[in-house]
Amino acid sequence: MTNIPSPAFAENALDRADHLRTDPEIFGTHFRAETSKCLLFASGEILGDEVGDIHWVSPSSLRFLPVLETIFLGLENSEMRYAASLNGAPDDFDGMFEGGKFRDVRATAMKLTALAHGTNKQSHPSLGIIAQAKSMLSWHESHGFCAKCGTKTEIVKAGYERKCPACDTSHFPRTDPVVIMLITDGDRVLMGRGPHFPPGFFSALAGFMEPGETIEAAVARESFEEASIETGDVHYITSQPWPWPSSLMIGCIAEAKTTDIKINDGELEDVKWFHRDEILKSRSGENFDLMLPPEIAIARTLIEQWLINSP
Repeated sequence: MTNIPSPAFAENALDRADHLRTDPEIFGTHFRAETSKCLLFASGEILGDEVGDIHWVSPSSLRFLPVLETIFLGLENSEMRYAASLNGAPDDFDGMFEGGKFRDVRATAMKLTALAHGTNKQSHPSLGIIAQAKSMLSWHESHGFCAKCGTKTEIVKAGYERKCPACDTSHFPRTDPVVIMLITDGDRVLMGRGPHFPPGFFSALAGFMEPGETIEAAVARESFEEASIETGDVHYITSQPWPWPSSLMIGCIAEAKTTDIKINDGELEDVKWFHRDEILKSRSGENFDLMLPPEIAIARTLIEQWLINSP
């Protein structure tokens, strides 16, 4: 299949520098260096600059602020990059960071994707950093206690591990694998909509992988569970980190063996076949009855891949 540009969040400009995570000065002299910078979140929102990109701040500016967690992200041109979450609402910090404003992460991602697609159509390099930071900080927020004995755990390895001081159990950030598949039948594709989707919005079917399951088996199971469609050949296309809260979207195109739709599990409100012409008209703005996934979504990447390679 023809290759297309990587989806949003798939490009990360940082060297993750694993060898520095156990450096005793990672939150000492390295953190205080003039060239070190930190990305900030407050109640899930990200501090952005005037054009919508990351507004990096000096770690020294956090000295008197209510910081919940701080982690090391990596190196950018040999300079240290960190991320931190603040304890408070975005409005609590208005005016504290000149040129910076807290914004919704998804809106930021959509703006950066639009900026990138206006140039070389690659994923904006800041998006991978945002996905890394948001996923990691969300994990720390929800995994502060030992799953084995219940004791409050401590951050080690600059944020890439939590250690229980009572039972010595190590806990590591988790990423949940999700299969997302565009099911094809000649010149048409299958898409569904959840009850929370905007009117006319349809997207590729998707679901979490289960233990002991291959990608192909997960595609087949989810397709049948959600729409009673049996699938044949499965083609892996690409993957995408998705930081809500921390998933790896495994994008596939699957060929349908059956075409009669029956919604089974109640997760979807509607499932339909859409012809290529309907997709093209929606993309060009001629078909207002169908709303395609936004460009930050891997579902849109799969649709674009199919349009390139379908007859």
